[in-house]
Amino acid sequence: MLIEIGYVVLWGATIGYLLHGRSGQRWLGQLASITTLISTCILIAGLVQRGVQAGHWPLSNRYEVALCIGSLILVIYLLIEVGWHERRAGALVLLFSLLSFTFAFTRPQSERLITPLLPALRSIWLQLHVLTTLIGYAAFGVAAGIALTRLLQTVPLEGEERVWLPSGVNSEAMMERVVALGFPWLSLGILTGAIWAQNAWGRYWGWDPKETWTLITWLWYLLILHVRTLRNWRGPRLAALIVAGCFVVIFTYIGVPWLVRTVRLESLHGF
Repeated sequence: MLIEIGYVVLWGATIGYLLHGRSGQRWLGQLASITTLISTCILIAGLVQRGVQAGHWPLSNRYEVALCIGSLILVIYLLIEVGWHERRAGALVLLFSLLSFTFAFTRPQSERLITPLLPALRSIWLQLHVLTTLIGYAAFGVAAGIALTRLLQTVPLEGEERVWLPSGVNSEAMMERVVALGFPWLSLGILTGAIWAQNAWGRYWGWDPKETWTLITWLWYLLILHVRTLRNWRGPRLAALIVAGCFVVIFTYIGVPWLVRTVRLESLHGF
């Protein structure tokens, strides 16, 4: 119930950011920030409640993972907002959080039920591997939302000053900072996953479809960190790479399990 309440409040926060961007009213931005903080607290409380009821961290299936990603996006965004004193990217960033929660709520009832943890997942490496990876994914979601605001700067509009968007320089600095934040977490997620695989399956790396696409995701963001220093790749091109990177993350998280089931590929990963 708490998670559903937090989801509704999150919609209100998103609308608040939209109104703040269009009107420029400072009080609307402050209200949107407070509403986002309230939503985040409710959602985290809901996750803690689910974890207590289940007797394990809520990281055992796609439903719980989607809830965690959505919540982490909010936490990271609020930290960025406090550091940069910039709220005009809020609506687009919260859009990615809403997408994550909406995906969670579309999961079958069997995934949403609280069930005992499978024996294969009863390991400290579950928390270390999944949580570090999700922090990286959430950071990339925040970066994609900010990158979309940068791309909107390039959309031709006649007779309208874009005061409802952050400046291009501000957007670029923020999205680069968040990518730089997420990359070490994803790297740590891959490292802990390899150690867990060695303990569970007797090998660090097996070119499993999930492992392969996680590596592709890691290489994509490594490319972004390298090309951001090149003048010709800054601005809209870099923003487009970051948005595309978010779709690589989505495919790694949602598309790979679907592909495994559809094409009947061999995979040891449950989700």
